[in-house]
Amino acid sequence: MMENKQNKKWGLNKDLKNLTVRQRIDALVLLYFLNEYREQNIAFKKLKSHWTNMIYKLPETSDKAYNSVKNGRYNILSRMKKLYDEHVVKL
Repeated sequence: MMENKQNKKWGLNKDLKNLTVRQRIDALVLLYFLNEYREQNIAFKKLKSHWTNMIYKLPETSDKAYNSVKNGRYNILSRMKKLYDEHVVKL
């Protein structure tokens, strides 16, 4: 019985073809982190620390691009959380 619980995977309640291209990319990244770390809270922490830092590395606060990068980081995490709420289920 214990092995059965470990084999549970996260998936979508909607076909990828019915999502926008941006949502597809976000869904695949999000599902990777959810299936890798299995728990939602840990997956989102790792997503934030690894994925957003890799794509939207936060510059120093005195940098001109600081606010736009900070907004980009916020937007990507908001999209991921919305996608999680609307389409991600445990299979």
